[in-house]
Amino acid sequence: MSCFLLVALFQIDAAINSGNSGGPAFNDRGNCVGIAFQSLKHEDAENIGYVIPTPVIMHFIQDYEKNGAYTGFPILGVEWQKMENPDLRMSMGMKPDQKGVRIRRIDPTAPESQVLKPSDIILSFDGVNIANDGTVPFRHGERIGFSYLISQKYTGDNSVVKVLRNSEILSFDIKLASHKRLIPAHNKGRPPSYYIIAGFVFTAVSVPYLRSEYGKDYEFEAPVKLLDKMLHSLPQSPDEQLVVVSQVLVADINIGYEEIVNTQVLALNGKPVKNLKNLASMMVVLRTNTAKAATLDILATHCIPSAMSDDLKT
Repeated sequence: MSCFLLVALFQIDAAINSGNSGGPAFNDRGNCVGIAFQSLKHEDAENIGYVIPTPVIMHFIQDYEKNGAYTGFPILGVEWQKMENPDLRMSMGMKPDQKGVRIRRIDPTAPESQVLKPSDIILSFDGVNIANDGTVPFRHGERIGFSYLISQKYTGDNSVVKVLRNSEILSFDIKLASHKRLIPAHNKGRPPSYYIIAGFVFTAVSVPYLRSEYGKDYEFEAPVKLLDKMLHSLPQSPDEQLVVVSQVLVADINIGYEEIVNTQVLALNGKPVKNLKNLASMMVVLRTNTAKAATLDILATHCIPSAMSDDLKT
């Protein structure tokens, strides 16, 4: 199980016509329960729509009022496992009256990575005890995943996390932050970054990039290695990016390499590539007169105004 993801919409049995997104959705008592978001168009389905629920909308508004911008939902940057198995609980040194979930791994870029450790047992969040299946009390005797408690907070808020470590109970005051993904979900309105040398086009992978390359079904069509990175890899630093050769603009200088497409760049001359800007800076040092001349010709041929995006020029 993971605390990295949060469901932010729900399905309704009602048609949402094109152009009606953003309109209110009411229940049978006339209460506004959310905002119409999208509909499912499929030959085997009818009248299926999706609504952004009111609590998510209120969180968005209050987040903007609190931080002056939308920062999103914070997370507790850990992946965890249930502790329902009695032998597992015993091996972790838990007493019969202790309940919680075990941390499997921690996001290295999250503030909690400074204090929490793998195999810590999270006993409670902000004073609310967590069951062995990862749930906490909810309304009318119901239970819900403890990520719900985190979703009620805002980026920059502090929370007290109580853990069991080596049979000792420890409490940590943690400042919550938003999740930093290795492959970001959006570019925040900025144009994509790129760098071109000798016809090799380098770029940083994002969800919009995958969608542009493989269409709306990119989750099925994109290379398995990139999808695995998107779903399971964690950045080791806040500025880490997954850099690829997106394509090769054919020219005499790169004959034999023209079939390279969306291949990850791990290192250059033995030095790890941390992000696109890091790669561009290393390339500038190594660029020969031949590569420079070929790049200028290739840019002119393809009507590309610059060998790099504006964000890499500073």
